[in-house]
Amino acid sequence: MSDMPPGLPEHPVGTFAFMGAYGVVVAIVWIAMYVGVYLGRGAVTP
Repeated sequence: MSDMPPGLPEHPVGTFAFMGAYGVVVAIVWIAMYVGVYLGRGAVTP
C-alpha cells in the first residue's frame, strides 16, 4: 500500500500539466522559428 493520505489523486496531476504546457510552448516556439527563419528566407533550391 501507499503511504499517501486518502483523498489524493494516484498520480501527480500538476507534473503532467506542467509537462504538457512545456510541450505546447516548445511547439509554438519551433513553429515561430520555422515560419520566421525558414519561410522568411525561402526554401533552398538549386
